[in-house]
Amino acid sequence: MKKPLHKHIGQGAKKVGRHFTKYLYERDTIFATIWVFIFIVGLSNIPLNLYVLNPLKMGLKDFDYTDLAYAELKKGKNSTLDSNIVIINIGVANRQELSFLIEKTASYEPKVIGLDVWMAEPKESDADSLLKKTISQTPNLILASRFLPGKGNKESEFQSNYFTAQTGAKEGYVNFFEEEIASVRIWNPFFKNDVHDKSAGKKSFATAIIEQYSPKAYQKILKRNKPKEVINYSRRLEKMQYRLVEVKDLLAGIDSSYIKGKIALLGYISPNPYDVEDKKFTPMNPKFAGKSIPDMDGLVVHANIISMVLGNNYIKKVPSWVNLLISIVVCWLFMSFFIRYYLENHIWFHLVAKVIQVAAVLLFAYLGIYCFDEFNVKLDMKLSLIVIIMAVDVIYFYEAWAVWMHKKFNYHTIFKPHHH
Repeated sequence: MKKPLHKHIGQGAKKVGRHFTKYLYERDTIFATIWVFIFIVGLSNIPLNLYVLNPLKMGLKDFDYTDLAYAELKKGKNSTLDSNIVIINIGVANRQELSFLIEKTASYEPKVIGLDVWMAEPKESDADSLLKKTISQTPNLILASRFLPGKGNKESEFQSNYFTAQTGAKEGYVNFFEEEIASVRIWNPFFKNDVHDKSAGKKSFATAIIEQYSPKAYQKILKRNKPKEVINYSRRLEKMQYRLVEVKDLLAGIDSSYIKGKIALLGYISPNPYDVEDKKFTPMNPKFAGKSIPDMDGLVVHANIISMVLGNNYIKKVPSWVNLLISIVVCWLFMSFFIRYYLENHIWFHLVAKVIQVAAVLLFAYLGIYCFDEFNVKLDMKLSLIVIIMAVDVIYFYEAWAVWMHKKFNYHTIFKPHHH
């Protein structure tokens, strides 16, 4: 009589389980696992400056495997229009024209207006005077400030918008503290240029807008108390997931429901994909590796941050200690599996080890991408992948050491001289 399918599957699972657990509690397995992490720490602290690796380093520097959730799984493709936000393209408006645009936008009674235009110093006195008056008469307007680059790729000096001191308007910095070539993945709700500063710090542009639009959402930011948040990108402008209003349409008159009680973001939106003056690299770039052209206007990045906070769609980042614990358990299990084949089926050891390493890389990468796409959980599996890759080579080093200890000090080991 043939066995049912579920019994065959159950027996197969038990057999695989025995492969992983036969040597699990051996002292050699535990010590070899520890050796893997000693090697990782040691190698990471060797001060090598290999220029030959620079092209590879630059190519991988901006790669994060979770980018595949956007490029391949199309994360965010089903997001609907965010009706809380309207983006107004100001083009190349000068300060006098900005004054008219702010007045016109305010006439539609938005709850908050965010002006993403950096103005560092005075220009024509008449235009400045007109803009100053308009800003003073628009209490729900948020201006753009910024941090100036400091030494060592750090932001140091905070610089207010010129019109902040003139009008007492609220402001928020528009910087994203990433290297210029890097994708913008991180948002700093607050930033301190003085580590001894006990306050929350300067507010980001998005934070200042959220504070005025939704005090409840702002309190959530304060309660989370995180210096960095992973941006959960959900919308593209070209997919019409944000409403875009051009200057000519605004001046001609639009449906007031588009703006009334909403967030109006005023800034430069480039119609030309090759105009990268205020464009950023983001994980939504269809080319997740070897990016060459920034894919998202800075104002749309701010819009995505605001959408994330208002929708309470934060990325839940798994703590570092959890990632470390997972990598230890993974290393321990795979070390037991590899030792089993090394001792009992050495002729197949290298083939099986390489197949398992490739399968594990694919499995853990997929697991991380799936958690990020489906549950907004950023699970960093890089260390787990590294320990699996290193485990095979560490076995050889550990075997040599264990055999030497056995000869010199009668150290008990499952490895024997010339066992294969």
